[in-house]
Amino acid sequence: MQLLINDKQAITGYVTTGSVEQGIEYTGTLPDGFEENFKPSFYLFQNDTVVANPNYVTPVEPTPDSGPTPEQESLTAMAQQMAVQQQHIASLEQALTALTKGGTK
Repeated sequence: MQLLINDKQAITGYVTTGSVEQGIEYTGTLPDGFEENFKPSFYLFQNDTVVANPNYVTPVEPTPDSGPTPEQESLTAMAQQMAVQQQHIASLEQALTALTKGGTK
């Protein structure tokens, strides 16, 4: 097995077959569940031994902004203006129709 180690001695990757550039050959014992639980920096390589990192913190994935983008806000405003204009056009058409039929009573 070869381990990829960063400058803080955290194991950032590993291969069980073949080799990787800058990999460190390791033939010692692994902690229980190493392969199932592996995440970058979850384990450390200390004193030629693989140990769990007591200071490991799960990285927080950034969540996308749930609000509308400026472009979406502009499109919404234009759509609202168009709806108002269409209502105004419809009322003008009704008034013209009424006038052509002899006006309102």
